[in-house]
Amino acid sequence: MNDQMVLVVGGPGGSGSSTIAKRLAKYFNIKRIYGGEYFRKEAKSRGFDSLEAFYKRAKEEDIKKIDQRVDNHFRDLAKKGGVLIESKIFSGIATKEKISCTSKIWITASLDVRVERVLGKEKIRGFLRKWFRRREIINDLTKRYEYDKERYHDLYGIDYDSPNKYNDLVIDSSHQVPDETFSLIINFLNNGKGEE
Repeated sequence: MNDQMVLVVGGPGGSGSSTIAKRLAKYFNIKRIYGGEYFRKEAKSRGFDSLEAFYKRAKEEDIKKIDQRVDNHFRDLAKKGGVLIESKIFSGIATKEKISCTSKIWITASLDVRVERVLGKEKIRGFLRKWFRRREIINDLTKRYEYDKERYHDLYGIDYDSPNKYNDLVIDSSHQVPDETFSLIINFLNNGKGEE
């Protein structure tokens, strides 16, 4: 296990960031902590059947408190090392607060590609069903991006539209399969470009 390693991986929904985060954690034999998992548990404990329902109906103050609790937990984990933190915001926090990380990586993709990836996981059959679901996914991903952008700016003054400010490596995975994205990251890390 790499006891000192702290990787941060983030990206918008459907970008492939979770797929890559899982592979990196396994490759480096470090624990993967996923911010979305904490929010899903909180949503469920408050009686919401999905994270989306939670964001739509929960009080803004409750969401901010959970954000801060999760981010404080991530700060503590980063100080200990031996962890991959999968979060859309922690690279910004780590940069602003000068929290030492081995590397901060942002994975993105075009909206069309992200929609197709989300749709592909759902295994929906039938042209009309897919068409309607595609419209829903476009709406959900767009709203979520704008919501996250506003939320992170309000909480921490982070510019969600500018991942280059906060990450050592930004990859557009639109035209890549996961193996290609993973290889790019491993090459980046092995060539010593992932150390602060």
